[in-house]
Amino acid sequence: MTTESKHIDKNLLRKLKDGDRYAFQVIFDAYSERLFHFAYSYLKDSNNSEEIVQDVFLRLWEIKAEIDEDKSFKSFLYKMTVNRVFNHLKHQIVRQKYEEHLMNLTPAYSDTPEEELRSKELSDKVQEVLIKLPEQKRRIFILSRLKGYSNAEISEELGLSVRTVENQIYRATKFLKEHLKDDFLLLLGCCLFLF
Repeated sequence: MTTESKHIDKNLLRKLKDGDRYAFQVIFDAYSERLFHFAYSYLKDSNNSEEIVQDVFLRLWEIKAEIDEDKSFKSFLYKMTVNRVFNHLKHQIVRQKYEEHLMNLTPAYSDTPEEELRSKELSDKVQEVLIKLPEQKRRIFILSRLKGYSNAEISEELGLSVRTVENQIYRATKFLKEHLKDDFLLLLGCCLFLF
């Protein structure tokens, strides 16, 4: 990298730190495709790779004031990306375990074949609704409600603010209520989730 391009990067970083949206857009245009290909090389999934890049740039905007101009900005972005890729891979395992859990779910009250059938239908319905949630929101919801993580633990695990985690849990719960309607109360009664 030439001295001039380093200087341009530092100027852009200073502008970004000051909240300049144009500087942010220039940086996004310069790095987003490279980061996408980097994420894709691990995940082999374009949707998840794109979501990770969006998460990286959202986080970049949130922490822009903390950027160290004297350190390699490119390395900083790649480190953020690789952390999210590894988190995604870990959460795929959590999701698989969660889906297995839903498939095997049989509440204690299931004494009759009708109740067991109703329980299975409810589990399937919940699974269908959860799959409709965006990846990050579903991940946060599962960590909170199934794995029992605190909001602070989720915040640290995913590199998000506690407020963002709280907001995502609230929205996921609202989404479930809207899509499950009357079944949502049954879901609470079965103690499937700790709302």
